[in-house]
Amino acid sequence: MVRRVEKPLNERKDVRDAKPGKTEIIKRDGGGLELRIYPSGGKVWQLRYQSEHGRRIYRLGEYPGVSLAEARKKAGELRKLLDAGVDPKVQEEQERQARLEAERIAKMEEAARKTFAEVFDVWNTTKLSTRKDGADLLRSIRKDILPFIGDKEIGVVTRGDILACLDVVAARAPRMANRLLTTLKTFYKWALLRDRVEVNPLAAVEQKDVGGKLPSRERILSNEEIVDLFRKLPESGLSPTVQAAVLICLSTGCRLGEICAAQWVHIDGDVWTIPAENAKNGREHKITLSKFAADQFRVLAEAREGAWCLPSPKKIGMPQTRLSVSGALLDRQAGGAARKGRTRKTSALVLEGGHWTAHDLRRTCASGMQKLGVMPAVIDAALNHKESKGVTKVYQRYDYAKEMAEAWAKWGRHLATLRAQAKGIALVDASL
Repeated sequence: MVRRVEKPLNERKDVRDAKPGKTEIIKRDGGGLELRIYPSGGKVWQLRYQSEHGRRIYRLGEYPGVSLAEARKKAGELRKLLDAGVDPKVQEEQERQARLEAERIAKMEEAARKTFAEVFDVWNTTKLSTRKDGADLLRSIRKDILPFIGDKEIGVVTRGDILACLDVVAARAPRMANRLLTTLKTFYKWALLRDRVEVNPLAAVEQKDVGGKLPSRERILSNEEIVDLFRKLPESGLSPTVQAAVLICLSTGCRLGEICAAQWVHIDGDVWTIPAENAKNGREHKITLSKFAADQFRVLAEAREGAWCLPSPKKIGMPQTRLSVSGALLDRQAGGAARKGRTRKTSALVLEGGHWTAHDLRRTCASGMQKLGVMPAVIDAALNHKESKGVTKVYQRYDYAKEMAEAWAKWGRHLATLRAQAKGIALVDASL
């Protein structure tokens, strides 16, 4: 319970020499000015008043830092504000918010003076570098974006500046232009939340404005094209290990990035375990190698150098990258004159159905299994597709391990038959 003493205060008797009690003591000086004495001995001046916001208390400061005379003076100034219809606490909060806003603007102006490259480097370190596709995107940004706007203050970089860079990329690679747009929009959202910029110049830009809305790829290699691929791979100028990696993609349905990241510790007999950190969906995946696929890993084993199944030919102790393998396949389908420093065999892997990628081999694997009678659910499991949401994800937990092994073996036997055809050997397709 708080005891209140209602009489004008004396500096020495009522303030300086006032002793604390077991409970708080409030001594009133008049006009709402009060001295609050805590059981601990602390003394605080406060002004109690009524406003449109209700009964309120305004803290004036601690005694002896604020004397009785100073407290009376402060109280008098606040009463003048009240007479003018101004609530001191409301004014104090408004002033506090104004200071914070001024500090925020000052920080934003300081941040805006940093270059695009400086702010981007922070985002890359904290965000982009942690993504699985971060290295590829960073490589493209360093090539196509930073040389043109990296030295500009980020606050003056315009939508037009960025779109000029993306238009150049879109002219040669629409999909990459769209990926860069998405990445830069994410970067600007991060920068906006941290007051590094005032606006996101790309907020209104959509993929249709850059690379355009691109159709989903549906490219599947026919049996005839697979036979042709078997004939052309040995003459393509690709190393035996890269040829083996291509056929591993075809025979297992794995992603190119997964074989590039594979290490020998992941291979146990006829089982290849793709760790969660290497899988696109973040879920560990076990592939039971068919004889056809196992033969390709034996090719890799013959050239084994260190931990990686597909070591880089240029960087000791590092794996071959997905980008380098994709580039090698692209170069051999480009036709025409060779680019500087690249293969002269620009038509070595051209197939009748047109341009193809390593990911098209994954789709070909899925389609081929389907033609051989493999159930869709087993194909999805074999390709480690992301699980559906809802009840199916929660309750349907069967892993199809046995069925997947049979599917890979069946598809492997089919590929072995096609390879025999490429060599002019007549075999009965054992997968049928």
